[in-house]
Amino acid sequence: MEAKTPYDEGCYPDQGDKKAAAVNVDEPTMADWSEVEERAVKRKLDFILLPVLGFAFFALQMDRGNISNALTSTITQDLGVDTNQINVGNSLLSAGIVLLEIPSNILLQRIGPRIWLSGQIVAWGLVATFQNFITNYGGYLATRILLGLCEAGFIPGALFTITTFYKESESSLRFSIFFLGNLLASATTSLIGAGILSMGDRYGVPGWRWLFIIEGAITIGGGIIFALFIPPSPRNGFPLISFGRWSYFDKRETYILVRRVILNDPTKITNHLHISGQDVWTTVKNPRILVHVVITITSVIPANAINTYGPSVIKSIGYDTVRANVMASVGAFISVVAVVILGWICNISGKRGPVLLFVSFWNLIAYTCLREAWKWSPGRKYAAVVFSIAMNSIVSILNIGWLSANCQRPQQRSIAMAMIIMGANVAGIAASQIFRTQDAPLYLNAFTACIVLSAVVVAEVIAQSTWYLISNRKSETNGDGPLVEGQSDGTPDGQRTKLMKKWRWTW
Repeated sequence: MEAKTPYDEGCYPDQGDKKAAAVNVDEPTMADWSEVEERAVKRKLDFILLPVLGFAFFALQMDRGNISNALTSTITQDLGVDTNQINVGNSLLSAGIVLLEIPSNILLQRIGPRIWLSGQIVAWGLVATFQNFITNYGGYLATRILLGLCEAGFIPGALFTITTFYKESESSLRFSIFFLGNLLASATTSLIGAGILSMGDRYGVPGWRWLFIIEGAITIGGGIIFALFIPPSPRNGFPLISFGRWSYFDKRETYILVRRVILNDPTKITNHLHISGQDVWTTVKNPRILVHVVITITSVIPANAINTYGPSVIKSIGYDTVRANVMASVGAFISVVAVVILGWICNISGKRGPVLLFVSFWNLIAYTCLREAWKWSPGRKYAAVVFSIAMNSIVSILNIGWLSANCQRPQQRSIAMAMIIMGANVAGIAASQIFRTQDAPLYLNAFTACIVLSAVVVAEVIAQSTWYLISNRKSETNGDGPLVEGQSDGTPDGQRTKLMKKWRWTW
């Protein structure tokens, strides 16, 4: 019989209730692999996991945000609705997401990301396609809330999945890459929308109906691709398309993937989590987590408002429908580059607060310029719109990485991811009421609200950074900082170890 290597599945013997040895993983000598091996495995993982998750996020944002393109077509006339009624539909979409965000994330832990997330993608793709058949206001509202219910939990579920594969020091950049799907959708859906809408009423079907048909079909295809290619977990590299015959990772690579994450954060486990009601309640009332949620709410409200009505604002300057949608994509393309650079800075510096503060000040200045742009020439007005779109989504993206780095248990991290995305969707409900019909065409009240909220974000980021920094200094002074611990599956020689690490807040 062939002897098992230390990397074979099941090679770690079950030692029952035998007490595990406590090991402090603050020491760098625990890894039994080279940096070259780890970099190679990490690079391989990046090319396997992130494109699949990013494409799924692209599809989600495309189906959620294409209403802004439809608004430049004839949807309001065909359905007999006005801007305020469209806003109600957007609010219902966000409400549907908020309603099922935490339950969806709990189900993810029981069922697994491959089955649950791929099922969600196909479900909302079908709803997005069926929007083509709506003929009145009631149908519009029904499809928007169904879209929200089907999308609920996908973003926090995907974010949590990323944290099971990566160390905390690597997560900010990977979150930024994941959110490229969102940002690229914001940029390219304007271009895709412009192309589809240019078809006009082909075969007697209005352009906005073609928009929903084509983009919904893309999402359904994306859901099938997701199910076929996503690796289920760090321990299981067998994609569905392999039918169990091959894995993305060999035994040595799988061992490194699992072990390096646990040594970095002993609380992380790679099997399904059990999340109790007590876990939910403890996380929901955690004041540090709540501050992160508030940062997201106050930053996303102006961002969503500007992004939704950006093409319409550009069109009001004097451009036609197709050109307005194309021009609206410029700011989103800038944000694609910016989010990767800023995520990389967060990773190499180990700091989040200073980067968020820079972006928050940028947005404050941008919204101020946008409010005053009504006095300017058309070219300068357009520049103000681009300037405001370029960074407005990045605060919430980096804030998610900041929150994840400061979660002490995997249960807390899973629930906190759901909470922060719930906050983003609560913000979406409020954002849909920022641009009001009676405030047109200058929307001075809307832009003033964006300025005030951005100033609040600046204060929140300063306060949270200071809180974390002071907490770390107190722990160092008193020598009583908390320890986090978790049970590993074992070492190559078959011994079970309880891993411990001193906790430090990331500011």
